[in-house]
This record gives sequence, C-alpha cells and structure tokens, in this order.
Amino acid sequence: MASSIVLFAQNRPRRALLNQALPILLGQLAVMGNGLVDTLMAGQAGPDVLAAMAVGSSIYISLYVGLMGVIIGLTPICSAHFGAGDHRKVGEDAVQGVWLALTMSCIGMAILLNPDPIFQLTNTPAHIASDTRGYLLGIAWGLPAALVFRVFYALNQSISRPQIVVALQVLMLLLKIPLNIWFMNGGWGLPALGAAGFGWATAATMWLVLGISALIWLFDKHYSEFKSIRSLKPDWHRLGQILRLGLPIGGSYLIEVSSFTVIALLVSRFDVYQLGGHQIVSNMAAMAYMVCLSLGNATTVLASQQIGAGFNRYASVIVKRGIETAMLVAVCVCLGLYVFDLELISFYTKDAKTIEVALGLMPWVIAYHFIDAVQTLCSFSLRAYRVSARPMLIYLVSLWFVGIGGGMWLGVWQENPLKSQGFWMASAGGLLLAGTCLALLLAHVMRQRNALELTLPTKPQALSGTEGSPGSPSPLAPQ
Repeated sequence: MASSIVLFAQNRPRRALLNQALPILLGQLAVMGNGLVDTLMAGQAGPDVLAAMAVGSSIYISLYVGLMGVIIGLTPICSAHFGAGDHRKVGEDAVQGVWLALTMSCIGMAILLNPDPIFQLTNTPAHIASDTRGYLLGIAWGLPAALVFRVFYALNQSISRPQIVVALQVLMLLLKIPLNIWFMNGGWGLPALGAAGFGWATAATMWLVLGISALIWLFDKHYSEFKSIRSLKPDWHRLGQILRLGLPIGGSYLIEVSSFTVIALLVSRFDVYQLGGHQIVSNMAAMAYMVCLSLGNATTVLASQQIGAGFNRYASVIVKRGIETAMLVAVCVCLGLYVFDLELISFYTKDAKTIEVALGLMPWVIAYHFIDAVQTLCSFSLRAYRVSARPMLIYLVSLWFVGIGGGMWLGVWQENPLKSQGFWMASAGGLLLAGTCLALLLAHVMRQRNALELTLPTKPQALSGTEGSPGSPSPLAPQ
C-alpha cells in the first residue's frame, strides 16, 4: 500500500496533493466552524460576551497550538516510516505520541486554570477577565482529549488516510452547536453559563470525539498492521526524536499564532468595538488560512513519504507543486475577500462601529493572507526534511520583534495610535520577512538533498501517463 501511494505521488504530484489536501481542508473548515459558531453566538449575545470569548479563545488557541505543534512532529516521522514500508514503527511512534500528549496536557491545564498573570500583563478589564476565567476553566478540562486526538489525526495523515478524521471533525461541529446553546443558555437542570458555556461545550465535544476515535482504532481492521507494537511503555529514545523535531515546530506555531492572538489581548485595552472588529477579521483570516494549512500538511506528508522511500528529488517536485498551488488558490481567496468584504463582515455583526473597524482592517488582512500562503508552504516543506529549529528562530525575529513590536509602536505608542490597524500593518510586514527567509532556507536545503542523488533512482513498476498502467517510466522529470 505504501509503495503504491509513493509511486502515484511521483507521477501525479498535483493530483496526489489535492487528494491529500481536500479532506484535510474539509476537516479544518469543520474545526474552524467551531470558532465561527462561537463568534456568531457570542456576537448575538452582546459585545461583552464577544469580548470575553475573544480574549479566552486567544489564550487557549495560543497555548493549544503550541502544544499541538509538538505532536505534529509525529507527522513527518510517521510519514517517512510509512513511505519506507515500516508499519510497525508508525504504530510505535503513535504510542509515544499519546504519552507526550498526556504530559503536555498537564502543563497546559495548569496555565489555563491560573490565567490571572496573563490578565495583569495585558491590562484586560476586570469584567471581561471574570467571564474569560469561566471560559478557560471549562475548556481546560477538554485539553487532554484534544491533544490525544491530535495523535490519531497525525497517524491518519501519515498513512494518507485523512478521510476518517474528517468525518470525526464534522461530527465535532455538529455536536458543538447544540451543546453551545445548552451550556450558554442553560436548561435541563443546567444553569445559564454565558461565555463560560462555550468552554464547557468544547470540552464535552472533545471527549466524545476522542471516545469514538478510540473505538475506531480498536475495531477497524485497517489499523491492524500498525498494532504490532513491542511495548506500550514510554520509549525515551523515540520520545527524544519526536521532541527534537516537534519542540521547534511547537515553538514556531506558538510564535506564529501569537501574531494573531497576542494582538487580541493587547487590543482589549481599547474598546469592545476595536476588539470585536479584530476578532471578526481574525476569524476570517483564520478560515482562509485553512486552505494554506491543508496544502502544507499534504506537502509535508507526501514529501516525507518520498524521502522515507529514498526519493529526494521527487520530494522536491512535490514541494514545488505545493507552493505553486498555494499561490494560485491564495490569489482567488484574496479576490473574494476584496470583493465581498462588507457582506462577509455583516455576516458576523450588525453593529455599525464594529463593522467600521473591521472594514479598515480588511486591506491588511488580504495582504497578510497572500504572504501567509507562501510562508506556510515553505515552513511545512522544511518539516519534511526534518528542519524545524531554524524556522522557529526566523519566526521569533520576524513575528514577535517585527510584528508584535512594530504593532505596539504603530498601534499604541504613537501620538495618534492606529490601534488594531497598526498591529495588522506590522504583522503583515513581519510575515513578509519570515516568508522571504523561509523560502531561501528551503531552496538551500533542497539543493543540498538533491545533490546527494547524482542520478535518479530507477522506479520499480512506476505508473505511466495512464493511471493504473505499470511498467512505463514516469512522465514527470524531477526539476
């Protein structure tokens, strides 16, 4: 099975990328739908509820994405094992991923349950901090389930079987809507929890979906070849391998997402209209980012499979096709945001002042998205080559020092501060610097790896120009 997937990607790189990316995109949109549902419901409940949910979700997402990024280190590792046909190692690394997820959830819960230092650092108003504290209390208890589920997610991506996870993510969204209504408004013996209800609904949803995932792993025969595991105990050597790749990825995610979420915390010092407008366009930008994220994940998996099978030059072909596709899609998304900006914003809120703030941010959101598409593909492609520490340092300088530091200078410290618009302007500039550096680094790494292959290895039973016809040479020459 692994060899057929590797050969198909060599002959049909664009189609293989789309086959891998489209299910991931559907699943990611379902995940983002959870945030969209929260934002819409909170917006209808009033600006105070929206502000509390915005601050709470910013704290949670920053923490969760950083911890999740460590687990994402499993994806290129397991993909390389799968490409090499070593299915037992895929299962063994997944077991270590569960141990890692449980350990990190303890750290994350300790932070979520004690958010007061964060509120003091960001000068969050007391009435917003009070509601946000309830939100974080609820969602903290769902963090272990969320992180363990990401292990199952990484496993299925690595073996080019993302469809099962998509079904679970769609189910998650379908469960979230009625649970949000119930926990927020109360009923059936439950008091109305307001903004805190969103956090408790998320926690309940994650545990339900994790339980279903466990049943699938136990009873689906497709996973039987990955279960020949020697031990369920922690393996410090394997954990070390995952951490060496995953910790910088987690750091990169934390830094990158901070360019979004720290802004929300800093903007909370202004008024609910600035914060609400920022929350709306952030949600739109995050929805658009799902396309880049899906293509990036697909590129990581397919390139890692090629590298695991010993085909570095075909890995570079997949990377190039992934970047080309991401840029084309990003142009279409940017045009949609430009043409339908007012209609999209009005979908979130009818408050005139909030709409005015969001409209002023849209040009910078559009620029941000196109740059984001390129840098995302470069960053994810580097993971396939097990390069993650240098990208983290690039993000640190570009997004925190240039993006957040520049945002404070433009948005707060000026005589006539630009407020949330200043943060978006600086973030776009920082992301442009990061994208340029990552592209240069990726080109350098690919040249080094391709130089190791003086000649292209002969492929056994390569697919021909007509799918399913073995024996002919590949129509796609490496570039």
